[in-house]
Amino acid sequence: MQNVKDTMVGAAAVFIAYYLGLLIVSAASLPIPGPLLGLFLLLVALLCFPTLEHHVARAVTLPLKHMSLLFIPAVLGVTMYWGDIKTYALAIVIAIVVTTSFSLGFTAWLSQKLLNSKKSSVLANGKNFGDVDD
Repeated sequence: MQNVKDTMVGAAAVFIAYYLGLLIVSAASLPIPGPLLGLFLLLVALLCFPTLEHHVARAVTLPLKHMSLLFIPAVLGVTMYWGDIKTYALAIVIAIVVTTSFSLGFTAWLSQKLLNSKKSSVLANGKNFGDVDD
């Protein structure tokens, strides 16, 4: 029974974040997608309430296992526009390679900066556990 409760709480958190994002974007006429804002709201909620992570993880595990079903429309779209894809194949490949390289490089750089700053702050603020106060 606890698993069902955890799943319901997690699903409620995801749906609340989603619809709250849609509501804020439509009310404020923001130029970003509502689900993206909802995702950021969910991230903030998870950072503020770490125990919520267990509930959300329970709720989203099943849909994530079957995520490939959501790509069926994309595959059908590729077959419908195969002529255009062949015509612009070089531009598509260049765009994919450039944007993927940029995003991977930026992610690696940002991760390295965050890890280095965390490591240096731990070294600057903390003593070794073996230190004895005099």
